[in-house]
Order: sequence, then C-alpha cells, then structure tokens
Amino acid sequence: MHEPSEQGHRPLCTIEMIAQGHAARCSGNECAFWDHGCVLSRIEQDLDGRPEVAQLLLDLRGELEAGREIELDEARSTLARILNEEEGIDTPL
Repeated sequence: MHEPSEQGHRPLCTIEMIAQGHAARCSGNECAFWDHGCVLSRIEQDLDGRPEVAQLLLDLRGELEAGREIELDEARSTLARILNEEEGIDTPL
C-alpha cells in the first residue's frame, strides 16, 4: 500500500498480504483504493494483525472494481461487526 514509482519497484499489496498471506504487486491507479496514492496507507499499521478487516477491504475493492454498487450502510455494518468481535462486544443481529 505504498505509492509505486512510475518506473521503479512496485511493493506488494499490504491488504492482500495481511488478509491472505500472499500478495500481488500494487496495481497503483488501477486499484479502487488509489487516489494519487493508496488511500489505505494511513491505516496500514492498524490493519496489521487484523486479517478480517483486511479481507473485508479486499472484498469491497473487488466489488468496486467489478463495477457493482456497494450499499454503504451494509459495508459500515459489516465493518462494525468485525471490529466489535475483535473487542469482544456482542452485537444484536
């Protein structure tokens, strides 16, 4: 999730590495989370050790890149559920 140089080395995708244990090279501006750099780079350290959150972001990226509509409330609810599970907080279904 670093900014790849135009002609230089492209780092591995951090959210793929965290979620799946392996990763492709950063796709740069082809990624749904790219806007003059990786928008997830600010939370990269927070994602380390949180594969469920990284997987949610990968799934969201896949949906966006496939051109599917994302229900914002559903995405927020899913993220809140994952974060609450990490904290041991019970949430109603």
